Amino acid sequence: MPDDKVASTFDFKINALFSLEYAHSIQDVASALGMKPSYLFYVVQHADDGTYYRSFQIPKKRGGYRNIAAPQRGLGLAQSRLAAILEEKSNRKPYVMGYTKGRSFLENARYHEKQQWILNIDIEDFYPSITFPRVRGLFMSNLFNFNDRVSTILARLTTYNNQLPQGARTSPIIANLVANNLDRRLIEIASANRLKYTRYADDITFSSSRREVPASLVRGWEPLNGERSVDLSAQLNAAFKSSGFSINNQKTRISFKRERQEVTGLVVNSRANIQRRDISRLRMVLHSARKFGASEAAKLWIGAEAKPEHFWNFLCGWLSYVRQVRGKDDSVLAKLCKMAVVSGMAGPEWVLRSADMVREFDVFLSHASEDKPKIRKLKNKLDSLGVSVFFDEASIAWGDSITAKINHGLLKSSFFIPFLSESFARKGWPNKELNSAIAANVNRAGRILPIKDFGFSVDENYPLLNETLYKEWPGPEHEDAFVDELADLILQKVEAEKRKPHDLG
Repeated sequence: MPDDKVASTFDFKINALFSLEYAHSIQDVASALGMKPSYLFYVVQHADDGTYYRSFQIPKKRGGYRNIAAPQRGLGLAQSRLAAILEEKSNRKPYVMGYTKGRSFLENARYHEKQQWILNIDIEDFYPSITFPRVRGLFMSNLFNFNDRVSTILARLTTYNNQLPQGARTSPIIANLVANNLDRRLIEIASANRLKYTRYADDITFSSSRREVPASLVRGWEPLNGERSVDLSAQLNAAFKSSGFSINNQKTRISFKRERQEVTGLVVNSRANIQRRDISRLRMVLHSARKFGASEAAKLWIGAEAKPEHFWNFLCGWLSYVRQVRGKDDSVLAKLCKMAVVSGMAGPEWVLRSADMVREFDVFLSHASEDKPKIRKLKNKLDSLGVSVFFDEASIAWGDSITAKINHGLLKSSFFIPFLSESFARKGWPNKELNSAIAANVNRAGRILPIKDFGFSVDENYPLLNETLYKEWPGPEHEDAFVDELADLILQKVEAEKRKPHDLG
């Protein structure tokens, strides 16, 4: 965005906020929001009768549905412009993680990694508890100082059925502003006891690197292990009550280092990561799509009226969630995207790119044709151990493009194993394969596992591999024992590589 446009947007927010502070009528509010007074008047009159809301449900990641009331047409426009103005007053405290620009559920979880204990508290009916009178009072408070008529107009624009609607752009900002008093009381408890504290929407987390759980936070819990009830302190309960909120006791939990610790849906015992059950559930979703088709999968996972496009959007949201947590180059993500594409998912582009990253072979055996009798022994041994091998005579069929197949094998193999010999050094194809593997190894250390023929000089022929540890193929009398030992070592590396992607906390 050009500097002059940024300045223009900033000026609009400041001027609109200033205008609202001195507004007294619907005409003044309309002017501040850049709307026609007659149009805004009609919107305000019908803001609570359902005219300007579309209600629907969306599936939650872990089951159940979330009710959404999405504002339409003029009301949506008024809320969008008001949201931009309210952002100038929004709470940007470091412990407020939800609905805050530049922060996310992932950052919230990472803040509580590797702690001795974690206390999770959920605000009961967060949005429904923020009613029309509370929103109106917020606009009349010292934070805004709007007069009573303007505060009433803005409260009507931002509430529906006497509560903040899930789906309005203004709701997250207003919710954070209303919860400011609760944050202030809870951060006082956290600071006094040297605890970590964050709030992500209605999800509150305390944690500590010390073993002791202060009595000013928790009086006790039963039983000591497994599912337990938590007795929160009178000071903590009073903080919620005086701030106009209630605690959802069914979601209150305390977990210790030896147990699975969760923050905003992620496991945080070591590093913030997706729960195994969520990955397993996603695999079930993908399996159902492949077996029954998107139409049936939509009905199964979303609802009887759901259509295939709803299912693909639902699935894309899941994959985006995995991508945000584990990174765009993650192997688990690549395999999930591959399953999605095989199931019929046609986009977006990043899903297709990620699916193409899936490894199909464990090792690529590169060799000259003169050395094939030796390398075939290794290939047969690897086959018997369950290692997937790209081997030209087995992997390239009659009529296939040799170039395309070899490039595919190089791209889709976890390890590249060249057999370096005098014949290898003289041949064009093996050297092209090696050069491609060396180029790829720049970004993926440890991919090349060279074997050299007895008596062959790596230093003279391949100086780029000077610092890579290699195995030397022995004479005929020791060949069988060497192949067995080498295959076992390769299997160990393959299994270690396969375990890496499944690090799910």
